Amino acid sequence: MRIAFIDHHLNNYHANTFLKLLREEGAEVAACWESHPDGDDWAAKNSVSRADSIEDAVNAADATMLLAPDNIERHLDLCRVVLPFGKPTFIDKMLAFETREAEEIVALAAEHKTPIMSGSALRCAVEFEAFEGREQPEEAFGRGMGKLFGYGIHTLSMVQRLMGVGVRRVIDTGTENCRLIALDYGDRRAFVELRTADNLWDSLSWQMGAKYSGEYVTEVVKDFAGFYRNQALSMLDFFETGRSPWPIEESLEAVKIHQAAEQSRREGGAWVGLK
Repeated sequence: MRIAFIDHHLNNYHANTFLKLLREEGAEVAACWESHPDGDDWAAKNSVSRADSIEDAVNAADATMLLAPDNIERHLDLCRVVLPFGKPTFIDKMLAFETREAEEIVALAAEHKTPIMSGSALRCAVEFEAFEGREQPEEAFGRGMGKLFGYGIHTLSMVQRLMGVGVRRVIDTGTENCRLIALDYGDRRAFVELRTADNLWDSLSWQMGAKYSGEYVTEVVKDFAGFYRNQALSMLDFFETGRSPWPIEESLEAVKIHQAAEQSRREGGAWVGLK
């Protein structure tokens, strides 16, 4: 399996981590391209061929990893070039920050019959094993760290894996630095908590929980290497089969939830319906 890395700048944790994991599984990162090289020459340092254009990088591979985890606002522009090639494409973290842009990405993929997969590695946490084989939860929660836009997708993805799609409306009664978001599924609700702090890596964690028959099952995510490894394996399976392990509707709904939560907070904590 030959994979192309497309990024804003390749000197980032995701590019380094996935390169290592993919190579361990026998995959080849055949080419790379970055729009804004930063720091050391990532391609030379990692013995990856640097393409002169996005097109050349994608042509050199069987599948594409569209990274730019710190520049999600660039995903649509990059997808406009990558998706017409029709090769399976993984889009890191989120499709986009704006619903309109996310919908355009999904439409582009459909137009060119390009399989796409998009999501956070936290959705692949090893700790989800505690929830496997259970019925649909009555309610669920996810607690995490960081700002909503850019980092909130990790916590939201845990809740989405537990609850699935179908959010009708969203309310955020928190602050910019402490988001308290409720997701109304109609007959069920889920809750997303995000906090920021100068010492967040020392004091905060990712935690998830779901209630089944009146009793909660909870887990704290501790195996960080495990969720990256699981996502790399999921991506390789997707690249081989063209089938994402979760529906693209879930990835699109994540974008809508972000926008609705932000609108709710701006409006003083009002319910906002998903469009």
